[in-house]
Amino acid sequence: MASDIRIGVDIGGTFTDAVAVSSEGIRIAKVPSNPENPGQAVLAAVEALGLEEKPARFLHGTTLVTNMILERKGARTGFITSDGMRDIIHIGRHERPLTYAIQQEIPQQHYPPSPRKWRRTVPERVGASGEVIVAVDEGVVRQQSAELASEGVEAIAVGFLHSYLYPDHERKAAQWIQEEAPKIFVSTSSEVSPRFREYERFLTTVWNARVAPAAAAYLADLAREINKRWTSIQLTLMTSNGGLEEIDMATEAVFGDLRRTPIRLALSGPAAAGNAVARVSQDFDLPNLVGLDVGGTSSDIVVVRAGRLHEAPQEERKVGGYRLQIPMLDLHSIGAGGGSLVYRDEFGTLHVGPHSAGAQPGPACYGNGGTQPTVTDAAVVVGRLPSSVLLGGQMQIQSHLAHTAFARAFQTAGEGVIHAALEVLALTEANIAFAIRERTVARGLDPNELALVAAGGAGPLVACGVAETLELAEVIIPPRPGLLAAWGLLVAPDRREATLTVLKLIQEIKPGEAVNLFETAYRKLSQAPPVGAEFRQAAALRYLGQGFEVEITVVDPADLEGMALQFHEAHEHEYGFSIPHAPIEWVELRVAWEVPADQWAFPTSGGAHDETETHKLWELRPERTGALDRIPAQTEAVTVHRRTLSPGAMLNGPHIILEQDATIFVPTGWQAEVTTNGYLRIRHHER
Repeated sequence: MASDIRIGVDIGGTFTDAVAVSSEGIRIAKVPSNPENPGQAVLAAVEALGLEEKPARFLHGTTLVTNMILERKGARTGFITSDGMRDIIHIGRHERPLTYAIQQEIPQQHYPPSPRKWRRTVPERVGASGEVIVAVDEGVVRQQSAELASEGVEAIAVGFLHSYLYPDHERKAAQWIQEEAPKIFVSTSSEVSPRFREYERFLTTVWNARVAPAAAAYLADLAREINKRWTSIQLTLMTSNGGLEEIDMATEAVFGDLRRTPIRLALSGPAAAGNAVARVSQDFDLPNLVGLDVGGTSSDIVVVRAGRLHEAPQEERKVGGYRLQIPMLDLHSIGAGGGSLVYRDEFGTLHVGPHSAGAQPGPACYGNGGTQPTVTDAAVVVGRLPSSVLLGGQMQIQSHLAHTAFARAFQTAGEGVIHAALEVLALTEANIAFAIRERTVARGLDPNELALVAAGGAGPLVACGVAETLELAEVIIPPRPGLLAAWGLLVAPDRREATLTVLKLIQEIKPGEAVNLFETAYRKLSQAPPVGAEFRQAAALRYLGQGFEVEITVVDPADLEGMALQFHEAHEHEYGFSIPHAPIEWVELRVAWEVPADQWAFPTSGGAHDETETHKLWELRPERTGALDRIPAQTEAVTVHRRTLSPGAMLNGPHIILEQDATIFVPTGWQAEVTTNGYLRIRHHER
């Protein structure tokens, strides 16, 4: 009988999480991450699961590519492009992130993925309609690639103008480069992102070339080690668009499919968490909600609208400040995690993040040598994390080290330490609330109608504070919240998608031509749709003259009038206005197929005898009824283990609910209810 075991492993900034599900039950594991060798943490998590039987699927979400971009690491990369295009990735779009700052850091200029000395041009030109004007010069391509190889370049990106219409020039150039320098990895823009907008396409291709050698080596090493345990298994990776793609781990080929285009893994981990939030939407039949995954380094925010995850607008697809032209879920990250370092600057201003204590040494309370206070240390100081808690089920909290770190950093003692820690938690909650407001209110969603799905090791500690700031309807805590991204892998669909550039006025397109365009896009899919796949079609439209487009779902490609009307409505919702009589330009179309994951659920528990405990807790409360100013107040909090809570149980705050992978804080004035499917729904008494 074939195995039905599925394993999901996600690498976080502090811990690496693993979940295994089968018809016989669920196993979980959490081990410290290894920033120097992340694959070792993956193997340790797999070992901790204690599985002997070969799994049917091995699902993995990785931050490897994300971290390489954020830390500007990777292979020495050259860039070969059309004459006149050498500095496109430097010039960009003349955007200044800080409009009025005379001096500011612009990533593609201050930290280019390919320095100018390794950017070369060759005679080549294709017109905007795809006609060849100047054939690519083979001799110059061979000369430039040989020179780059002699200078120690390890990867070369090739990006020609209008190659999304005519890719043959790039394919020829790639062949000549590999003949001249067979050890160099070559990446072409028509393979990575065959779409118009040369700046984004070129920048994405160069970054793909830069991260590919290390990404391919990591995946090959991981494949080899996993195959030592279970032979002939395929590694399945979470991509930035929220879908899963398989890599054949048995093959000796290093660069294949995702190993040729690893830039599509740039938001692998957060995308997995997004799928878990979408699953919560289905479980509660809540069409609109916001997910908050607070890990060790950052907080990831995702919004579910109409029961689905959505892709980010083209202009917002950025990682580390670099605009990447890849399919990417509408995710937003801020540097506020449990391990975020906190301090006051020379002007007395309090800061939380963006720098983090990471996995090593971690927060001071871990006892691994960390001396700077973090958000986790603040939670320890005020009592949200009792000293009896075992972080990750194995790490004892050293509360005295947290107090010492705050006392030293803020030059205070006694209740001054308490005040500083409460200020840190309040600022953390405010920063997260502001980021959520940008993704909801600014897009026409009323916070009063939204539930907050809080997860990650630190998310449930600050969730109620965030919800109170935004006046959200309720907080939902899923089972095993600290493993959200790992179990999100297990509920994610298999997915493939393809994009086609159109750039025509919709009024000039005939119904038959529109149908043919979608059929052409389907032929570009990298893999034929399996039995049972669900199909999705979308079109990106804009008013003629606009710089960016709005994407709409397409049911009938031949109904062009319906598409136009749908676009007007979508534009009205997104920007607050529409221009019904203006010409509409059809920019791109996108097709995809999805195969939903098999359903499963965490087993509900409860009924086990476990005595509750009380301990001191500090909270910020209004000085008087209706007052805006809040002052520190001490109270007694009840501590209980979540495994002992039966469906239907009601808990009035203040309560501390303990789990192996997370700690949940229910403040004064809030009430938590255990649902029949094991979730916690937390509401304010006044709502």
